[in-house]
Amino acid sequence: MKALAALACLLITTPALAEVDVPRPADCLLVVGNEKLIGGRCIFTPIDTDGSFQIASPDGRFFAQVLMDRPGQGTGWWNETPFAGHAHSPLGKLRRDDACWVNQWVSVCAW
Repeated sequence: MKALAALACLLITTPALAEVDVPRPADCLLVVGNEKLIGGRCIFTPIDTDGSFQIASPDGRFFAQVLMDRPGQGTGWWNETPFAGHAHSPLGKLRRDDACWVNQWVSVCAW
């Protein structure tokens, strides 16, 4: 019975089984060029079971999405225009660096 309970706990906490489209608070960083657009508390939302996600400032001014291409690599998008409701501007190809997804101009991080 203990083994079954331990297995259930393991499955519940597996990232692949995280609830998709369920926002939760996190600490985030969004830097585009030399401008920090999100720094501190944010809203983190998994948008697919493959690890794709979105971060958003609490006031809704800026948000960014990282869409997984394959493990450790993704493509980023952001709204660029404050309060725009769609991620219409590309951030380019991103690679994972710990809790961040980065390239030479962009950092999208969530902890």
